[in-house]
Amino acid sequence: MKLFFMSIAIFTLSFLSLQNYSYAQKVEEGYKYKTWKFLYEEKCSKCHTLDRVFADVKTKAEWQQCVTEMIKKNPQWITPEEGAHIVDEIVKSKDGVVASMPQKKKYANARLLFIGICTRCHSSHRILTKNKTRDEWEETVLRMCDNAPDLFHDGDVSAITDFLAKRSNIMKEDTASDIMVKKCLICHEGDRILLEQKSKRDWERCVTEMRKITRKKLKKDWFTHHEFMIIVDLLVKTQGLETASK
Repeated sequence: MKLFFMSIAIFTLSFLSLQNYSYAQKVEEGYKYKTWKFLYEEKCSKCHTLDRVFADVKTKAEWQQCVTEMIKKNPQWITPEEGAHIVDEIVKSKDGVVASMPQKKKYANARLLFIGICTRCHSSHRILTKNKTRDEWEETVLRMCDNAPDLFHDGDVSAITDFLAKRSNIMKEDTASDIMVKKCLICHEGDRILLEQKSKRDWERCVTEMRKITRKKLKKDWFTHHEFMIIVDLLVKTQGLETASK
C-alpha cells in the first residue's frame, strides 16, 4: 500500500513538473518579438491593417504618392529612404527586396522609440491603462531588453522608462485618459494616435472631424463638447508641437 501511494506521489509530481514546463514554454513564447520580412509590414501596420493597405490596386506612381503622404504625416517614423524602399517592396520592382534596414534603429524621439520597440510585442493600449511607478516601468523595460537585446541601443531603456513614467503620471492625473480609452481607441489603434504630433489648432481640427464623422454615422454625438475640450488638452499636453519644442 505504501508503495502504491509513493507511486501516485511520484506520478503527481512528474505531471505537475510537466505542466510547469509547458507553462514556462508558453510564457517564453509570449515574449518573442515580431520580426518583419518587409519594411512596409513594420511601418504601415502601425496605422493601417495590411488588408486596408492593399485593398486597392495602385501603379508605382500612385504608391509613391501614397507613401509620400504618409511621410509628410510622420517624417520621423518613415524617412524618405525608407519610403523609397517600401515602394520597391510593394510594387516588386526589385527581385528579392526585403527589409534591409537594421532592426536596431536609433530614434531621437522617445515616443517613436517606444512605438518602434515595445509595440513589436505589446499593444500600445497598455500605455493608456497601466498605472505604474517609474521603478516599476524600469523593471518592465529591463525585462523586455533582456528578452530582445538586439533591438535596444545603449540609453534606450532609460529613454523609454522616462517616457512611460511621464505619460503614466499625466494619464493618472487627467480625467481625459478614461474618455480617450472609451471614445478614441474604439476606432483607432493606440499606435496610430501616438504617431501623431500636432499643434493645438491641428488637434482641434482632428477631433472636430472625428465628432462630425461619428455624428453622421451614429446619428448622435459620440462625445460632448466638454469631452472634446479635455481630449484636445490631453493630446496637446502629450503630443503637441509646443511640448516637443520645450
